[in-house]
Amino acid sequence: MDNNYKINVLTSSGNYPVIVGWNIFDQLMGTIKNINGVNRIFLISDKGSLQYANKLKEVLQIEGLLVETYSIESGEIHKNLNTVIEIYKWLSKLKTERKNLLIGVGGGVVGDLSGFIAATYLRGIYFGLVPTTLLAMVDSSIGGKVAVDLESGKNLVGAFYQPKFVLDDISTLNTLSDRELTSGWAEVVKHALIFDSNLFDHFEQNYESIKKLNRDMIVSLIGRSIELKANCVSSDEKETKGQRILLNYGHTIAHALESLTSYTEYLHGEAVSIGMMGAAYISEGIGVLSSEEVNRQKVLLERFGLPTKIMEKVNLDLLLDIMQSDKKIVDSSINWVVLNGIGSASTCNSVPKDLVISSLKRLMIRD
Repeated sequence: MDNNYKINVLTSSGNYPVIVGWNIFDQLMGTIKNINGVNRIFLISDKGSLQYANKLKEVLQIEGLLVETYSIESGEIHKNLNTVIEIYKWLSKLKTERKNLLIGVGGGVVGDLSGFIAATYLRGIYFGLVPTTLLAMVDSSIGGKVAVDLESGKNLVGAFYQPKFVLDDISTLNTLSDRELTSGWAEVVKHALIFDSNLFDHFEQNYESIKKLNRDMIVSLIGRSIELKANCVSSDEKETKGQRILLNYGHTIAHALESLTSYTEYLHGEAVSIGMMGAAYISEGIGVLSSEEVNRQKVLLERFGLPTKIMEKVNLDLLLDIMQSDKKIVDSSINWVVLNGIGSASTCNSVPKDLVISSLKRLMIRD
């Protein structure tokens, strides 16, 4: 059996494990046994992860647990209150109780939605996560941010609600489309950019093997990326100390771009990649990041197949307007996450508007 990684996330509501390994679905039952009183499980998946939900259902039923499943349509456009209400009705019909366990099986949309439902139904029921995409494994499943979207913006209705466990079976990445897998690398690279220059160097030197999911290195590499995020959210669980906000590097532009294009043009990681380039140009413009480091970021993102430019015409005024709804607004100014060098990030809420505009324009220049 391959080496597994167990990372503990420390929270005010209790600590929980993130288990990372290859072909580890059979370890789920051992994790559930550590949760007091669970005898019934509700699995929520989407069409893309239904095969894994069915596989987990078999594993759990063999152990004598009662398991119900619900599958939603795939895509960010379904992460809304209408879907939430439909699942509330399903849970109510099945007479769900507080000590039942809800497990989100799938990508970030399923995880965010499942967590939001678990946080709000009966004022909170147990939940766990089994991410099946790279993006969800290293980012959205860690830290307890759960939310749904409104027409006016992404993740505007949500809560902090921690899972009881996260189980990352890396073998599920083999069935992702090339585009989905590529999208996920954006958040992995982001963790290196903001926290760990050595990990960034490792990416630069081994990107070809990493992209091929080389089994000898992929579990430890993904484990390290998860550890970086886990350490951050453990030290700033509810984003009150100025540390957790660093995880939003590139996200101000990314969320606005996703919203402007109605979540249909870009996968989240693709938008984050473009957003990180915009944030890098801003970092360069305020004098904290060298042009050489900006280029290193750009080259690595492109080596992973990620976009570094906005490839269709967008309305710049509309993009700026949407950015003003960003959750990181402080006194009507965007609190930008900037790089002070590879592996080090901070915030700045005094970025001149003309620098923001010129940085956005650089994203739109064609090679």
